[in-house]
Amino acid sequence: MDELYAICQTFEIDDNDARSFLLKKAGGENGEGTPWPIIISRKGSNFYGFENACPHQGLTLGAGGSEVMDDEGNFLVCRHHGAQFDIDTGKCFSGPCQGKALVPVKVVVDDGDVCITGVELAEEDGLDLPDSDAPEVVITGD
Repeated sequence: MDELYAICQTFEIDDNDARSFLLKKAGGENGEGTPWPIIISRKGSNFYGFENACPHQGLTLGAGGSEVMDDEGNFLVCRHHGAQFDIDTGKCFSGPCQGKALVPVKVVVDDGDVCITGVELAEEDGLDLPDSDAPEVVITGD
């Protein structure tokens, strides 16, 4: 089984909402890891993960710290160009990248923790990146 990395607890993401996180993938130059922004969304008791990169131009969905959900909590939205994505599939149904989709991240809920798996993360206490609007995450392997 792949290693689980706890990202947050289930109660930290409300129903029909999403949160952005900035993680660090293992590897990269000098083995220091590379920044990896992700989004975890929630619909009912189900959680979904996506790389936080719009297929239109590769920019993160939030612009200047704005939320990645529409005002009603129905879909993910790219604040740069208005693309709209299904909250559970990541498929773009409106905007400049219609028909494309966000890259999925495998999410597992384990004993109240929202975890990701299927990727190797650098295990350290958050990131030291300036001007990041996403919360830094302490990575713990399970």
